[in-house]
Amino acid sequence: MGKSVREQRQLWFRRLDRAFWLIWAALPVVLWLAYYRTTTASATIAESLIGEQAKCAAIVANPLTMSAKGQVLFWSLFALGVSFYAVLIGILHRMVNRFANGRIFVSETLQGVWWMGIFLVVWPFVDTITTIAVTYALYQLGDIKFFLPSYGVDVGTVAGGVFLMALKFVIEQAILLQSENDLTI
Repeated sequence: MGKSVREQRQLWFRRLDRAFWLIWAALPVVLWLAYYRTTTASATIAESLIGEQAKCAAIVANPLTMSAKGQVLFWSLFALGVSFYAVLIGILHRMVNRFANGRIFVSETLQGVWWMGIFLVVWPFVDTITTIAVTYALYQLGDIKFFLPSYGVDVGTVAGGVFLMALKFVIEQAILLQSENDLTI
């Protein structure tokens, strides 16, 4: 006899939960690759250029050649960027874990959706402000050759956050309507 829709859904979420554990296990490798690409970017660019063009690669900052203060600032910004993804993955993993245990429409899940929405709304502004501040400080320290601030905010991420915040209220209302409907039958 086949499995019910609920059992199939829970099985799917259990598999997804295992996939999240694989993501967490792969995190050190991903961090090492990001570190490696960051510290070898100028050399990689220089290798791809020929003649006088190769000198242009010197514009790309290498955090290993920065001053001690510059390295602290650079790697702090790097850690802040990585933490954004770690927090999002953490929130999603908790939600998937709840789903795998059969707790889909519970208050913790709705709060997870709400916090993910807030995080997505606030993050682009925090990222822009900290990137500009750190870039300016690195320029003042002489660790980077020029300061060209970018004031762009990722509007798509903000819109996604607003959507998730609104979705939380829609789901909450749907749960209330369903419970009222169940009581009247």
